[in-house]
Order: sequence, then structure tokens, then C-alpha cells
Amino acid sequence: MMKIEENEIDRLARCDCHTHPGYSIDAKGTIEQFILAAVERKLQKICFTTHIDLDPNRSAVDKFIRYNGRLYVLDSSIVHHYIDDIAGARKKFGDRIEIIYGFEFSYEPHYKNLIEQFIAEFEPEFAIGSVHSIDSFEITAHKSIDIVTRIFEPFRFVERYYDFVLSLARSGLFDVIGHIDGFKKYLSRYWGLSNLEQIEMEILPAIAHKIAETDTKFEINSSAFRKGFPAPYPSAKTIEILLDADVPLGSFGSDAHRPEDVGSLIQNAANYLKGII
Repeated sequence: MMKIEENEIDRLARCDCHTHPGYSIDAKGTIEQFILAAVERKLQKICFTTHIDLDPNRSAVDKFIRYNGRLYVLDSSIVHHYIDDIAGARKKFGDRIEIIYGFEFSYEPHYKNLIEQFIAEFEPEFAIGSVHSIDSFEITAHKSIDIVTRIFEPFRFVERYYDFVLSLARSGLFDVIGHIDGFKKYLSRYWGLSNLEQIEMEILPAIAHKIAETDTKFEINSSAFRKGFPAPYPSAKTIEILLDADVPLGSFGSDAHRPEDVGSLIQNAANYLKGII
């Protein structure tokens, strides 16, 4: 297993590298409110990762960005407002906390080129790549899970999911893979958590070794605790497989969609990791 020193875990846990301010379509709160929450929780760094979804098959429901409380079709002028907002916050709060500008991108292979163009245009300092949908069917929101379970059987779903995760890593576009087993959030209610984890144990080891050949790291996402799970995303066995294959840990993140969740349960996730390494 790849060795991670406890002091390195503690260093990473002082940074919330997965936060969604009010620019994200499903989030609330200003950049400043998020920063003040991070300062109050004595974080050393906050990384803003507004949602960006460029899937042409889902543009009617996902290709939006919020500005001043209103939703707009994703537009470069609003992205520049987001960048300027972060720049202004750095001037105001930069002596109290490090502030990083980034995005969380939904990823499927069929629109990789659109993500690449977006990154080339806006040059984020940190990019999370997350598989939020399979064949354009959303898998991390409850409203579409019933359809997913009718289309896929469990083994084929997990197999295809990790094929997309591997494609994501091989793209070279992202710093970390977001909530790598986050599909459990809703699908475990249909297919059972232990059943999904057993399928993962059959599929992931071979994939993990291929991910390790790329430069992409994985994140530990504490939002699973807020959903009532006993472990973060990913959970112990998945973490062990990734570390055994020499896939490095890149960040911790709360996946906060409101200021009060900034930094939430990240220390719990760090302690969880210490307990299994």
C-alpha cells in the first residue's frame, strides 16, 4: 500500500478543495460567505469548484450557471464574473486564507473535447473530474436513479462507471477524481451497499492499476457522512485498492453547497483514513 504519513493527511485536511458557491446551479451562498466559514473553521485553504456540465445531451437541464441568484445558460461573461469575484476575495482575505480558483467538471468521454476547450480558455488552478452520469443518465441525483436501475443491471453499471473513471484519468485534464464511489449515494438504496461494494472489489483492482499510470489523484469526499453513510467517498476497501495500486491521494473536500457545510466532517474523513492505513 502506498504510504501516507499522518502529517501529510493532517496537511491535506486543513484544506477544503471541493466547495460549490452560489454560482453552481444547486448551491447557495457568496464567495465571501464561504471564505468566512472557512476562516471560522481555521482552514488554511479553500478551493472553489463551481459545477460545470458540458454534456450536449443534457444541456437543457445541466448547462447552467447562477449569477446574482438567477440561472443563466452557461456563458463566458458569467464565468469571468466568477473569476473576478475570487480575485477580489483574494485581495480582501488573502492574508487570512489561501483561496484557489477551480471547477468541478462532469465527465463522460463523448464530450471530453468540450471540457478541454473550457479548461484551455479559463485556465483553472484546480480541476475536479467527476462521473455524474452514465450514457447521459444522471446517477448522483435521486430524480433519475429509477431510470438508471431499469436500464442497467448492477455489475454492468459498475463496470461501465469505472471505464468512465479510467477515461477521465487518462484524459489528463483533471487534478483529482471526485467522489470516486459516489454512485453509492442513491444506487445503494436499490442494489444494496454491500452488493455494490462486492462488485467494486471484482472490478476496481485492474482499473486502479491503470489509473496509477496517469498523473490523476483521487479525493476523499466527506459529504457521504452528511448523507448518513459510515464512511466517506471512497470507503475503506476502495481506498485500500487505490493506494495498493499506487494511486495517490490528492485532496479532501466537503462538497459544500452552502457556507455552513464548508470544512464539514473533513477531519472525520482524515481520522477515517488514519484508521485504515
